[in-house]
Amino acid sequence: MNLVFADPGLLNNLGHHANSCRHVVLEARRRGIPSAVLAFNQVESFLQEELFAIPWFRCNPYGSYDSDPLCSWLSNFDIMSTTTQDDFSRLHGIGRDDLIFLNSAGPAQLAAMLSWVQSFPEEQRPTVIIEFGMYAGLVPKQTDQGFELTLCYQGDPRPLLFRYVAKKYLSKGEHPWLHLATFDAQASAIYERLFDHTVHTLPLSNQAVTGCRDRTGTRPVTIALLGHQRLEKGFGLLPELAGRLLALQPDIRILVHNGAPDLCVDLQNTLRDMAAADPRLILDERTAGPELWAQLLDQSDLVVCPYYRDHFVSTYSALASEALANAIPLVVPSRTTLAVLVQRFGAPGIVYDDPSDRSTAEIVLQAVLTALHHFDLLATRAKQASQQWEAIHGPAQLLDTMLSWHAARPR
Repeated sequence: MNLVFADPGLLNNLGHHANSCRHVVLEARRRGIPSAVLAFNQVESFLQEELFAIPWFRCNPYGSYDSDPLCSWLSNFDIMSTTTQDDFSRLHGIGRDDLIFLNSAGPAQLAAMLSWVQSFPEEQRPTVIIEFGMYAGLVPKQTDQGFELTLCYQGDPRPLLFRYVAKKYLSKGEHPWLHLATFDAQASAIYERLFDHTVHTLPLSNQAVTGCRDRTGTRPVTIALLGHQRLEKGFGLLPELAGRLLALQPDIRILVHNGAPDLCVDLQNTLRDMAAADPRLILDERTAGPELWAQLLDQSDLVVCPYYRDHFVSTYSALASEALANAIPLVVPSRTTLAVLVQRFGAPGIVYDDPSDRSTAEIVLQAVLTALHHFDLLATRAKQASQQWEAIHGPAQLLDTMLSWHAARPR
């Protein structure tokens, strides 16, 4: 058997793509499973060397390939799906005994994979696992008629395109060679309704990369906001939130890591000015590779995720997963996959409720103050959660699940 890890979004260390690849592929190679990594064709040279990643795909899922004011969303989908299907077609020697994992697929990548594999004779198709790590564009709503899905944001074409691809390629029912999956049961249920097709739930790939120190009794507490900061992650709240926390709590530090500081320049400049005036606000603007990321997690005592609720109702948070794997308490919004994770692992964090999709600085501030008030209890629970994590999640559990699906195919 050969494992092919395919990810057109694999470009650099920004975001979750590189770590997802590391988790799966390094575990497979540790077991002696031949593994190939197919990345975006502009993948950074250090990832080519570290992961033996092959520059392969010509379209990045986050790219824009048409600027037409009326139909760019549709022509972009057409360009990306057609080009990516052609890129898959350049693979040779793929057969029934092989396993292909497509990471963080969007509508175009889903269409490309399904169109390509369905060109094979049924008995020669490889096992295909397609993971959806991005938000579906839909949120569940309870109505008088029961449960239904509605658009997160008006004008978002993602659900329309996903449904179109599903009707075109998945309407013939279940396929023994195909597994659609997410990393969260709530997200899987939403995608299953969207596709009208079974969507499985995989163990999370994240694992402990620190010593999982017990943070009980730690003072001052380092409040951390880490990763690829964007507006849907509540980055717009940070200047007000940080300023008020620093004014109210003398015994804290705030660590703001932003791997893409040029994305929201005005907000980042405001934080730079604040950090220059108060050394308790620490900014780190480096894109984090494995070593730096482990250092950032180890420095963090309380991870805050002031995310848009609707955006994270159907997608998992790699940061929240890594916080729990590394014994770090959390502050997260209710009715999200992050909240489900906190509840599942014994409440090692504060889940705050917000009637709107987009949290306010005041609501997040009160949640953080509550977390600080109960910090030692949360830290004890977070240490316990990290001890439970490895039995349920992590690269070994993920790969075991993938291999079991491959082995269960009728021969």
